[in-house]
Amino acid sequence: MSDKYRIVSSLGEGNSSQVFLVEHRKLKAFRAVKCLKKSALLLQPQLLLETDILKNLKHPGIPTIYDVEEDDEYYYIIEEYVQGQSMEAYVLRQNCISIDMAVHMALQICDVMKYLHNQKPYPIIYQDLKPEHIILCGKRIVLIDFGISSYITSHGNTFQYFGTEGYAPPEKYQGNRCDIRSDIYGVGKVIEFMASKLRAEEFQFLQPLIEKATAYHMEERYPAVEVLEADLHGCIACGSLNFHNEKSKHLLKEIAVAGTQMRVGTTHIAIALTCFMNQYDRSCVYQEYHESDCMRLLINEDGGYMRNDGMIIYEKFRGIPYYGEGIEKWSPTEELSIQDYGTDLQDVLEENKHLVIVMGCRPWEKEQTKSLLEKISLRKNLVLICNYESRIEAKNIARMYRHRVYSFPLDADPFHMTREKRKLFQKLLRQEGW
Repeated sequence: MSDKYRIVSSLGEGNSSQVFLVEHRKLKAFRAVKCLKKSALLLQPQLLLETDILKNLKHPGIPTIYDVEEDDEYYYIIEEYVQGQSMEAYVLRQNCISIDMAVHMALQICDVMKYLHNQKPYPIIYQDLKPEHIILCGKRIVLIDFGISSYITSHGNTFQYFGTEGYAPPEKYQGNRCDIRSDIYGVGKVIEFMASKLRAEEFQFLQPLIEKATAYHMEERYPAVEVLEADLHGCIACGSLNFHNEKSKHLLKEIAVAGTQMRVGTTHIAIALTCFMNQYDRSCVYQEYHESDCMRLLINEDGGYMRNDGMIIYEKFRGIPYYGEGIEKWSPTEELSIQDYGTDLQDVLEENKHLVIVMGCRPWEKEQTKSLLEKISLRKNLVLICNYESRIEAKNIARMYRHRVYSFPLDADPFHMTREKRKLFQKLLRQEGW
């Protein structure tokens, strides 16, 4: 490999290749370099087919090939360094994921497959689709390792007989010819893997789609990725993401959250409550009712994404940012709306909503807290929360105003449901009869 690259670290090693993270010395840009042993290519000449396939492909879900070099022992394939975590690692770390996120990722995978299957003059089949080969890079997915991908030509079988157990289609084990429906089988198995972390009713909704994509006989599967893609879009279009039962018609529809002043944790608590509700089978949407980018900034840092309808999705969180007075507010049907008013207390006090007040309990915050509580302490459907685990101050306020006061635990991540937050919200909803 030429001197223009500096090796930073090893990214992985196989029987016939090694992958390194390198830095381009002049551009100060990171690249991934796959080093292929020339001796191994005598036994596995298809290893260089990956380079031939990737060099002409331009898609945000496929790594870019920058250069190919060689010396006496190795070929060096220099390509885009894809930084992120595999879908396998991400999903296995979650207790559950939202069907919105699963469908969003599945649609991106379909888009990559559609691009490959429509290449001219010969379609490309990937042949080894599995969660380990799908990298989550913020809002996008990138498909890596095209080691056994091949063209579909009229000159006989160009596919490889090997794949990954549990994801490879039956025709691979039978030695039969593969086509684009073999990749559709892989897409279905990846959706099935994500669906294992959905709620039961959400999994049941996707099950017919999964069964059709992974049918044992090729002729019973989706004939093209575009048809599978259309069914996934249909999941959103027909309102499949609103899972609730008949009892939800009589449940609470709105909870307003406001703070005594800025930086007391109002948005943090509103997001946490939204995640709690969605995690425990109550369809819930966060709505931002004040001018702030807090929610979007939090989401962007953690890799959420925005749907076409303007809703932001991240794991079990769904939220509508504040888009200004000229935009009509999103109206829930039978979902619970957690409305973040920031410090706009006047607006929320004029409406007869269930209200959560987040109070600052530091010495310089107490005066504003006291002033507000003297006005609203007799209001019905009111919940008071002290921030930063101020239990002593919570008891003092409860005794002074003869009103129940909750203490929110110290917390770094509003999207992650800790045991302490779960216990607090369960207790709050039970005691308040909400």
